[in-house]
Amino acid sequence: MSTPDTAGKRRGSFGFAGTLASASFGVAAMAAVAGFTPDAATSHPPVSNPHLRESQDTVSFAEQILPIFQNRCAKCHGAEDENGEVRTEVSLSLLEYERVMVGSEFGTVIEAGDPDGSFLVDMITAGDMPPEGEGDNVPEEEIALIRTWIEQGALNN
Repeated sequence: MSTPDTAGKRRGSFGFAGTLASASFGVAAMAAVAGFTPDAATSHPPVSNPHLRESQDTVSFAEQILPIFQNRCAKCHGAEDENGEVRTEVSLSLLEYERVMVGSEFGTVIEAGDPDGSFLVDMITAGDMPPEGEGDNVPEEEIALIRTWIEQGALNN
């Protein structure tokens, strides 16, 4: 039986606050069913390559990677020696995209999409290239750029 104080009120009704709480619960329930958790909402997905910048700008072979190869590798891995003669002692040229992607008689040096599976990355990261006395080690920033280019598919762009 209703009294003047309880007339029109249902048990469990809390007005606007109750509606808001019910709506919040509904959204939370749908999110849980969809696999979302509070941690997932605030955490960032793992990045496959820690060297990538958040913006993940496309790295250009012609504008960014080729200059690294020209400055750091061409002395030994260029098509011509310092006298303009065609090199015959080195099978890998890093100055033309097509030759970079073909590799050498020992196999490919770039695995498009897989910097960790790319022999070139192994060699420059370990400090094996350039060889001692042939130039400075490739700086981390340049290695990161090469890794990003490879991860992005090692495009001829």
